[in-house]
Amino acid sequence: MPREQPPPLTQSIGKFRKNPITGSEYSGSEFLFSYTSDPFSFVVKRKSNGETLFDTSSGDSDPFSSLVFKDQYLEISTKLPKDASLYGLGENTQPHGIKLYPNDPYTLYTTDISAINLNADLYGSHPVYMDLRNSGGKASAHAVLLLNSNGMDVFYTGTSLTYKIIGGVFDFYFFSGPSPLNVVDQYTTLIGRPAPMPYWAFGMIHLLLFCFLILPFLLGIYDITDIYLGAVNI
Repeated sequence: MPREQPPPLTQSIGKFRKNPITGSEYSGSEFLFSYTSDPFSFVVKRKSNGETLFDTSSGDSDPFSSLVFKDQYLEISTKLPKDASLYGLGENTQPHGIKLYPNDPYTLYTTDISAINLNADLYGSHPVYMDLRNSGGKASAHAVLLLNSNGMDVFYTGTSLTYKIIGGVFDFYFFSGPSPLNVVDQYTTLIGRPAPMPYWAFGMIHLLLFCFLILPFLLGIYDITDIYLGAVNI
């Protein structure tokens, strides 16, 4: 997918002497973006209310360090409010389901194994999470996608989220919502909508993986009913 060019810069938020902070506001965007050049960090805020959604700046009291960018190791963290509820970072088998819980392991390193194993990686890698918040009695949702196909560990502490990646680049996408349905719509607009499956294909994966168990059964049905089995890939 070709990358789109960013809109032209329309506003500069301000500059400071010691740590120059330059912000950009883009026409039609739902976000405000600002960064510090040394040490490098950036902040993404919601344009409508100024709420901070992603903040990579690191202080002495934070449980994470500044950004790391090397050939085969990348690390970046963001601060999170205590009342945030995070969902996503699949595909794996967590005992709690898709909701993220502090100090649980989240490793994205695709593996072709059965889903009956807990705390294991599965077929797909989806380094995206949805953040549900309640600000002043008003609910909102947004999502963050790190488009990186390398293996990674993601550490969620409850007040911060840290990515540790073995390669690639920091290619972030932010989805403003503000409802979960809006987030899903914006996310699938970027990555593509799920293709509808034909009815006859449901269950095909079980035939492919366990055909050695059901092949005699299928052949028995074929002998009795003369049902055409050409669609079964065995």
